[in-house]
Amino acid sequence: MSIIKYDLNLTIVIVNYRSWDSLSLCLNSINKKCNKVIVVDNYSNDDQLVAYKKKYSWVNWIENSKNFGFSKACNIGAQKVKTKWLLFLNPDTIIPENTLKELIPFCDKKLTQNIITISQYKGKNKNTYPFGIFPNFLNLFGLMRFLERTFVKTNKSKTKIAKNEIGYPDWVSGSFFLIKNKDYLRLNGWDESYWMYCEDVDFCYRANKLGIKSVIINKFSCFHKHGGSSRLNFDSTVKTKSHVIISTQNYILKNFDKKYNKVIIIYYLFFEILELIILSLFFKIKRNKLFYLINYYKKKSPLKI
Repeated sequence: MSIIKYDLNLTIVIVNYRSWDSLSLCLNSINKKCNKVIVVDNYSNDDQLVAYKKKYSWVNWIENSKNFGFSKACNIGAQKVKTKWLLFLNPDTIIPENTLKELIPFCDKKLTQNIITISQYKGKNKNTYPFGIFPNFLNLFGLMRFLERTFVKTNKSKTKIAKNEIGYPDWVSGSFFLIKNKDYLRLNGWDESYWMYCEDVDFCYRANKLGIKSVIINKFSCFHKHGGSSRLNFDSTVKTKSHVIISTQNYILKNFDKKYNKVIIIYYLFFEILELIILSLFFKIKRNKLFYLINYYKKKSPLKI
């Protein structure tokens, strides 16, 4: 049993899939610093779980019967939460000593109804900018994004948001995703139609419509390795990179104007597939990604969630 150093009225939920080394570092960094830690193992099925349950006996472990994806696993873990605050945390993060101790009182005092993240760094001073603006027709593609950033005036540029003590992007990353449990319940949790990617964007979009704004508090920070469980091997890399396209398509279908969303999906998928066809001549990963998407869309129409 772990003795709690700080009663922050906080539960941390971590979804794990074979990220054991990273998970160890993460758990060591948060031990005794919140009320409860829940790790949802997304069917790692690699004989490591028994040893980790013994080593980290103070953690509340949940074993899934299959890999349900990030959203559903988060919802499964959140069912056990009774505290005021709920933090969804990636297993490849490391939280500095006093971060949670200072962050939660700061949020209690200055923020009332928000989804909160903090600055995240990969390596020395390499800011990963864990936030963004909502997808729209202009920013779906690289060239369009460049033109938008060049010619469209906005207060939501990454550098501007990162300079302020509290920045206000449209959405914040699910890698460090702090929310009041009552707001999480009000939003009915994560949308499980997203297996991986865009689920945080969708969550923040739904929250924004209810007046729950996304913020980043830049005075606090953590380390985030990135890609720990999504890039374990070649096959998992292909699958997760393919789901960037699948999840973006789901987001368009769900959240874009119903008059035009299906046309935009066709436009989006046409250029994504065209790019993959060209690049598959030179890169194996692009070729395998193309085959994965073809097989996926044989079974499920891109015009249905």
